[in-house]
Amino acid sequence: MRGRGTKFGLRILGFLLCAAGGGATAQPPSAADASGLVPIDGVAAVVGGSEPGDPARTILRSDVELRARLSLLRHDAQRALLGELPNSLLGATLEELLGEQLIAAEAERVQIAPPRPNEIAIEKLTLERESGGRRAVQELLEQLDASQRELLELARRRALISAFLRANLEGATLVTEAEIDQRLHDDAMLGLAEPNADVVQADPKVAARAQAQLRAAVRATIAKEALARNIERWVRVLRARTRVRVFAVYESP
Repeated sequence: MRGRGTKFGLRILGFLLCAAGGGATAQPPSAADASGLVPIDGVAAVVGGSEPGDPARTILRSDVELRARLSLLRHDAQRALLGELPNSLLGATLEELLGEQLIAAEAERVQIAPPRPNEIAIEKLTLERESGGRRAVQELLEQLDASQRELLELARRRALISAFLRANLEGATLVTEAEIDQRLHDDAMLGLAEPNADVVQADPKVAARAQAQLRAAVRATIAKEALARNIERWVRVLRARTRVRVFAVYESP
């Protein structure tokens, strides 16, 4: 994510000057506004760049903050806009961004077709919906002095990663009826009751419909878990063969 204008450039310059003079600590937006100081920025991590033809992909601390606040926006708008972020969230967000950059780099290496404008637009709409709507996202961008271009870059990367996963994980999320039966059996052994058990027993049609809905939900859950495992495997493989330098350490107190 680049290009936050002159003020953002000043943040980078401020980081370099302060680092040369003994280091500095970034401030949340609310603290910066209260003090009248311009917040500084820094490099959180760099992916790649170890050999010719392998461009370095830089993740800034502000990239981590923006993504973390987007994830909070739908559920806790006030904290997302003004609150201090916990290190646990920032650390998890950085790991997520590292995984995305690794997969995006691999997608470009194997020449996955660049996402079309309509695919990027769909991902942008999805991102806004997941974050509480376009108005909430725009307010957050203004609060962080970020731009729509950064949101579009997020959407472009998501679209590219989706294309890569479709090409490489075809069939990985297929779920058999036996797997669904096993999951339902395991849930029953754990004492998990089916919803509205009294109602479905009273009407065979209602019971059949409820059973079909239950199996569909279990199928979706198993497929989602399989996708997550495959993504984690891809990230581990790519990270093992790609130079990754992490500079931001978000330690919990």
